[in-house]
Amino acid sequence: MYNDRLYADGVHSVLLAEWEMLCSTPLVIRNGYHIAYSDSAKSKTRYHNLNLKWRNKENQEFEVSSLYYGYEICNDQVCSFHFVSPNSIRGALRSWSIRNFVHPDLYPTMNPATNKDEEAMGSHKACVLKGFARSVTGCELIASLFGLAADEGESTMPSNAGRLIIETERFAEAELCPVDVGGVKMETTGGPGNVRREMIARNPLDRMTHASVDGGLHRFLEIARGARFKVHLRIINPLDCDLGLLGLWVSELNDGMLRIGGLSSIGRGRMEIQKQTYELWRRPNAPKLQGHALIGEEASSSNCNDIMAGILARYVISPEALPRFADYLKDFTGGGDIASLS
Repeated sequence: MYNDRLYADGVHSVLLAEWEMLCSTPLVIRNGYHIAYSDSAKSKTRYHNLNLKWRNKENQEFEVSSLYYGYEICNDQVCSFHFVSPNSIRGALRSWSIRNFVHPDLYPTMNPATNKDEEAMGSHKACVLKGFARSVTGCELIASLFGLAADEGESTMPSNAGRLIIETERFAEAELCPVDVGGVKMETTGGPGNVRREMIARNPLDRMTHASVDGGLHRFLEIARGARFKVHLRIINPLDCDLGLLGLWVSELNDGMLRIGGLSSIGRGRMEIQKQTYELWRRPNAPKLQGHALIGEEASSSNCNDIMAGILARYVISPEALPRFADYLKDFTGGGDIASLS
């Protein structure tokens, strides 16, 4: 049965994973804002002296959907930079895991009802209990790693933040990069520029009338293919099935079946993991993983700068060993047929 007090016995081990990601296709991570650009060309078919102003749009004709970005203090100045939100990575991994491991009848378990709808809350609670009654429904695995949004006021409703924590680093470009617009370079005024970007124009069609939707052309920024960034994953008190799931994520990312960001239906968001490392830090009395034979001997941590050096013992797991942990996922998969869940 699912344990909603995952850390009741403390933290006995931590798995640290690092992925270096390469954008095999353009990447779109929107932030919901629109910014302005200028074009001094008299003809709409030709771009001339383009400039991305990075300020609020002046009119719809010259608006651009912005990319996700953040801020930092650098030399007593506020500087902005593009990066991939950890929530985008986490959401993509969670959605893929739900589709592949959770029985379709139990999808509502992962999305609780609003507190204002008592009937829906009751149905959701019943769905949660039904899902956790058997581990093979996949709910236990997803809730343990990603957490389960539930009403903490209900003593019988399990709730936690999950054992998986994800952090991302900014894109690696060091210089201010202009925006490519069909081979024409658009200079930027203010705003982040630490990665190569493209401005793409789309003309979405209404699926019923097949005519252009209101607003006509829509322009948006996207990260150009070839960009690189790092992702750090941390799993508290890892299990054998967690390592197997990591191996599946890597395989699906490299195969293009698991994509990051928006517009994946038109080919955006394909990633390739260029480099990957895995370290297991554990207390001497930590529960031993069943697949411990696939984990390297203890490595010397005397030259390691990690904060856990000298406190926990360090082990190395090779990327080639991860797929062999997939067998331990069998206890969480299958889901049974619909009749078995009724």
